[in-house]
This record gives sequence, C-alpha cells and structure tokens, in this order.
Amino acid sequence: MRKEIEVKARVGNNIEEIKTKLLALGCVLSDPIIQNDVTFVDGNYGQYEKFQPGKNVLRIRESNGKFLFTLKQPQSNELDAIERETEVKDPEEFKEALLLMGYKPVVEIHKTRVKTNFGDYEICIDEVEKLGSFIEVEKITDNENAELVQKELFDFLTSLGVDPQNRVLHGYDTLIYLQQN
Repeated sequence: MRKEIEVKARVGNNIEEIKTKLLALGCVLSDPIIQNDVTFVDGNYGQYEKFQPGKNVLRIRESNGKFLFTLKQPQSNELDAIERETEVKDPEEFKEALLLMGYKPVVEIHKTRVKTNFGDYEICIDEVEKLGSFIEVEKITDNENAELVQKELFDFLTSLGVDPQNRVLHGYDTLIYLQQN
C-alpha cells in the first residue's frame, strides 16, 4: 500500500543556512506557496491530540486558487500515513458533504511553503502561522518500515544542520490543536 512517510523539525533562525545547503546539493527551491488548510475528523473521533492509528483525518487545502481534498490514515505514528489526494472543484459543497457525513472541522492551518526535491525526497520549508519555521522531508513508499525510513529521512535533515533536539513528532494540525487547547 502506497504511503507517505515524513519527518519534521523546527528550524528557527537556521533557515537560510539550510536553504544554502540544499542549493549546494543542486536543489531548486520553488517560489513561496501560500496554503490554507482546514482539517476534519469524524464526529466520534474522540481525543484529537491522542494518536489513533487507522482513523481518517481529512483536509481541504486551498493553494494558488486550487482546492485539494486529502485523506490521511495514520499507521505506526502521525507522520506515517496512507494518503490519497484529489482536486475539488467546489470546496464549499464538498465541505457541506463532509459535515453531512458526520465530519467536523478541528483546526485551520495557514502557512507559506517553499518546496524542492532531492532524489526521491520532497522537502518543504514552512513558515506556519502561530507555530514558526519548520522543515519537513517526505518519501512516498510501498510498505517500507516506517521507523527505518524516518531514521533515513532524519539523518538527511541532520546532514543539513538540523539539531536532533528540534525534531517534531506531530503534524501541524496536532501542534495547533494542542496550542489552542
């Protein structure tokens, strides 16, 4: 089963140094992308901040005038998930459908993202409103051991100068939820 495995860390003032190292590796950084997300969970989800493997987390993302619907189904941890995504033509109608199916909005996330690729990694440098600056690296894989892949990915981040103490084990949605609650 195809899934997305990722790691992330806070970068604080280290962001320009990391960008310089990525450029030295031959990476081409995208222009900044504004992303606005609304995250939804089933009304019977329970404690949102508690990791629940197999429970669907849904998102509607607006970016550059396009709307994407994403389903993430966490597996061994929050940053190891089966993920499916498709474009939505009418986000308001789609939101109403989610509400009718018993899903409820939980958090909104507003961020500016710069993307690049290195090998089979997608790298994102994010400035997240209310949270600060982060870097995440993800790999799309079929049935690889998430723990081993996450170690590989975090080793890559440390090679860029990311301090292991700045590793974050939650998604932005959980971080904002915890901050608000």
